[in-house]
Amino acid sequence: MRETGIVRRIDELGRVVIPKEIRKTLRIKEGDPLEIYMDKDELFFKKYSPLSSVSEYGKTVADSIQDLTEKTCIITDTDTILYASNGKHKEIIGKTLSADMDRVLKERKSVVSCRAEGGNVLPLYRGDDMGIENQIIVPIIVGGDCFGGVVLVDKQPSTCFDPETLKLVRLGATFLSKSFE
Repeated sequence: MRETGIVRRIDELGRVVIPKEIRKTLRIKEGDPLEIYMDKDELFFKKYSPLSSVSEYGKTVADSIQDLTEKTCIITDTDTILYASNGKHKEIIGKTLSADMDRVLKERKSVVSCRAEGGNVLPLYRGDDMGIENQIIVPIIVGGDCFGGVVLVDKQPSTCFDPETLKLVRLGATFLSKSFE
């Protein structure tokens, strides 16, 4: 645990202000849910990710899509990469999503990109060096809120994803969203 040297007082309503520089670093925005943990006389706050509570479903969806398409399927929440299919790309788990991914998820629209057809393939995370040639990004929408995304990536420049593959990724995102109902 890293010490910040910042001290804050609790106000009369029991509130504590988290300094702006810490919120910016941890990508905590107004309205974001935080989990509170206790250990003896210590208090911990952790940004809450609803998708982490359904991680087994996420793994099943990603692995199933990968089995059917033979392409890497990635599950994200709104901040980080949570899982890559069949244990591939373990080095990207926990990476912070790129600004482009953040924008796509906020827009709540599916994106299909194929570099061979002049498409703009978006970086998945900050410093992305995966060499992606084709991608499908489908947000996971629950009650109008975006909880994350299902992403299918391909490093082969010769083929682009077809409409049936997009439907499969959308099905995966829908399956994950239904696990919250």
